[in-house]
Amino acid sequence: MATQDFYAVLGVTPDATDDEIKKAYRKLALATHPDRHPGDVEAEERFRMISEAYSVLSDPKKRAKYNMQRRMPEALDLSQPITVQGARDLLGSVIGDVFGRQRKQRRRGRDIRYTLTVSLPEAALGCEHTIEFEANGACSTCDGTGTKPGGKPPVTCPLCKGKGEVKGEGFLSRWTRCGRCAGTGMIQIDPCDKCRGRGSRRERRAFHIKVPPGTEPGSEKVVEGQGEPGKFGGPPGHLKVTINTRKHDWLERRGHDIHCEIPVSVLDATTGASITVPTLRGSVSVKLPAGITSGTKLRLRGQGVPRTQGPPGDQFVVVNIETPKLAKLSTTQRERVQTVLGEFDTLTREVPEISPKVAKLRDFLAE
Repeated sequence: MATQDFYAVLGVTPDATDDEIKKAYRKLALATHPDRHPGDVEAEERFRMISEAYSVLSDPKKRAKYNMQRRMPEALDLSQPITVQGARDLLGSVIGDVFGRQRKQRRRGRDIRYTLTVSLPEAALGCEHTIEFEANGACSTCDGTGTKPGGKPPVTCPLCKGKGEVKGEGFLSRWTRCGRCAGTGMIQIDPCDKCRGRGSRRERRAFHIKVPPGTEPGSEKVVEGQGEPGKFGGPPGHLKVTINTRKHDWLERRGHDIHCEIPVSVLDATTGASITVPTLRGSVSVKLPAGITSGTKLRLRGQGVPRTQGPPGDQFVVVNIETPKLAKLSTTQRERVQTVLGEFDTLTREVPEISPKVAKLRDFLAE
């Protein structure tokens, strides 16, 4: 396995003295300490690598052993077939990135990710939100350049000669990001006092987000150029917003259709009353057919989720007839309900659509 070049990590040459190694370590460790960059994963990883490099190079025995190992060529695993990506990696490990893709990636600003939670109607019909959070943005003092106002512009790193990487000794030695310039290939002569030459500062930022109609839960909206600023004139990253949808009390989305279940009283179901049904666009009044049975599904055309092309989906309403539960009623209330239900049952048996069915069932049970 290829290992990092510890000299490159600390930004010193292989013949650096112990004092030079210690000085370089202290400078880099203070600059990348996690307490100064809360939540910055890249800074934490750099701090870990710097500490690992110093623990080896500061110990004479470990340094001598490391110097011998870094001169030895790496072993190739010939049991595995060479893929296109494997060939790219091998070429990059020997002569670096010929096409400059790695350097461009180092200078580009990092992306910012945010999760925006909206209601089901907002996601389905579209909405606009202003989001605010702490994130790295272009330093207002130096306008993102990293150079203090009136200071000297950055220069090419003398260690890596502007490549951003330093190759260790040996034919198959690994290219390691230069620790002196942090892989940018440039060094700030007069760094900005506010951002310490990084060109960015962590502050509260606000963004206006438009959620288009028909947005699916979990979809991602990319706002280009609103991520962290690039280094030394590099392009900024992007703001990537993941849309999360809150669960609705009554409505459920299935593709472009909306489904819901509505409780209906026995009286409303029998008489065919008008009930109020919630939809994405507000409440609507629905006329029930007289004598509707529990489980019947009604269709509200055009009340579903909008489509990019064509009419919107529909909403399906399942009617659930609620029967009274007598267990929680007092004795007097229970007796009144039973009396009313007894009269209701007697009347319904006389209905032409019901009486034949009831009589047929009685005849079957009497056999």
